[in-house]
Amino acid sequence: MNRPLRVLLADDHEVTRTGFISMLCGIEGFEVVGQARDGQEALDLCQQLQPDIAILDIRMPVLNGLGAARILKQRQPQLKVMIFTMDDSPDHLEAAIGAGAVGYLLKDASRAELIDALRRVAQGEEALNSSVSARLLRRMAERGAGGTTQVQALTARERQVLGLVASGFSNREIGEKLGIAPGTAKAHVERVIGKLGAADRTQAAVRGVALGLVAQPTGQWP
Repeated sequence: MNRPLRVLLADDHEVTRTGFISMLCGIEGFEVVGQARDGQEALDLCQQLQPDIAILDIRMPVLNGLGAARILKQRQPQLKVMIFTMDDSPDHLEAAIGAGAVGYLLKDASRAELIDALRRVAQGEEALNSSVSARLLRRMAERGAGGTTQVQALTARERQVLGLVASGFSNREIGEKLGIAPGTAKAHVERVIGKLGAADRTQAAVRGVALGLVAQPTGQWP
């Protein structure tokens, strides 16, 4: 990284904000540039400070995190939005994805999980809580969220990659498991997303499960 990633945190609880900043303290590559107590203040500070990542709680006064996420993605499409919440509901995760969030992390996450999620988001990947994501993926596949879009045939390697995407692995982890460079893994993932006519990794995973290209998750993602 040429400069630290600029992070803004919005949460109406001071203890949560203090704890979050403490977790990031001493980690090279990150800088908390602002704190907001509600969704409206988050909008104002994001406009003023231009952070790289905005981390929003769902339940906040004035404007909740999902509402703020939708507005931020319209106003600042380059901004990466993460949800940081106690809500482990697939409904909230689905709503967060619909609002444009690329991360969904529970507040009981460890420091290592927080850092990993921020780095994944910074690299253009999703960082979604494992157990909630698996439940949402199963539900969306069961109700036919894969759609009827015609897809191009996947190679054996691409099906391997799709299976790992559906299991929640990052490009780096996919590369390690398949013995290929992270850049090669990323290229495979992008081809899979294109062939499935998906908008992102999450939609590709849903379509892969719905179309029977990969097994439906039975437990938690890693």
